Amino acid sequence: MAAPTPLEQLDTTLDSLQGGLIKITDAAHEDLAGWIKTLHGNKDLAPIATELQVLQDAITANHRGGIADSLSKLSEQTKGAAITATPDAQSKLFQLSDGLKLAAGQVG
Repeated sequence: MAAPTPLEQLDTTLDSLQGGLIKITDAAHEDLAGWIKTLHGNKDLAPIATELQVLQDAITANHRGGIADSLSKLSEQTKGAAITATPDAQSKLFQLSDGLKLAAGQVG
């Protein structure tokens, strides 16, 4: 089976956010690992990949404050990435940024 495209990954992530935080934490390791792999080697998105690793570590440690902080930071980073994204990904990235911000508020 072929690896999902970044847009397919984005759709899956948006679906996870809509499912609530329980669904996100249950699937977090697989989803985060996929995003870290997708972003690996992209110097412009390296800070996002690094923050995804921080989030994964915070989830593993069940550190609610760290999870909330990381989700908030990822929201801002995603919003920044959306500005320079391709038109087909731009609106989804803005949705993702909003979803991450909402999730940060739910955790924190």
